Amino acid sequence: MGYHLIGGIRHMIMDMGHWEELESGNLSAKIAMALGVVFAVLAGVWIWF
Repeated sequence: MGYHLIGGIRHMIMDMGHWEELESGNLSAKIAMALGVVFAVLAGVWIWF
């Protein structure tokens, strides 16, 4: 769920004309994946504790 939210925000930013180059697009994708993992870990911690 967190990755979907971050991916949607990334997509809206790209629709505004930012991060459209290959290098910046790859970087934003990697950041989105990392933040998705962070959100998943935080959700797991929140559920188990």
